[in-house]
Amino acid sequence: MTDLKENIVDVPNPSGRGLRYRYFGAMKKLSGVRELFEKPSELRKRRTRYDIYMSINASYYGYRDEEDGILARVEGPTKANMRTEAEEEWQRVKEIRREARRGANEVVSVGAALREVLFEEKEDVEVEEMREGEEKERKDKEREFFVHVPLPDDKEIERMIVERKKMELLSKYASEGLLEEQSEAMDMLNIYS
Repeated sequence: MTDLKENIVDVPNPSGRGLRYRYFGAMKKLSGVRELFEKPSELRKRRTRYDIYMSINASYYGYRDEEDGILARVEGPTKANMRTEAEEEWQRVKEIRREARRGANEVVSVGAALREVLFEEKEDVEVEEMREGEEKERKDKEREFFVHVPLPDDKEIERMIVERKKMELLSKYASEGLLEEQSEAMDMLNIYS
């Protein structure tokens, strides 16, 4: 059997007996015969998790968005507009505060914008005072509750561990009657452990 570029092609007999069929020239292009020569299309393998992770790089997370310059062209005008709006707002608030300071000694009619800025500044002062008060309370508590606790030394810790293990072994292997007798004997001899 050969491919479509060659002339002689052997195809086995469909009945399974006898000689093979040979197709020459234009016979190979007939319907039904053409399918005999086509290679089966490979099924697309499903990508594994490893293959998917291998294609993830810095571009996937957007770290290289600004390298090609497209993002700068698209966002540039919007960024400039936002910046000018923020500067205008900042200048407006600054001017209102300046007016408020100038008119602090005089009776001033307070407009809505001025009232907003003044209350905003008042809230900032209150928040700062509250933080200072909390910090002062925390420092007072730190000084107030500083206690020295006597810690046992190594020999005392070792003695407590041995005593605990001794009690565990006694409770495991000794009966209650034996433990009572032992405690009575120790009381009689005035031995306290």
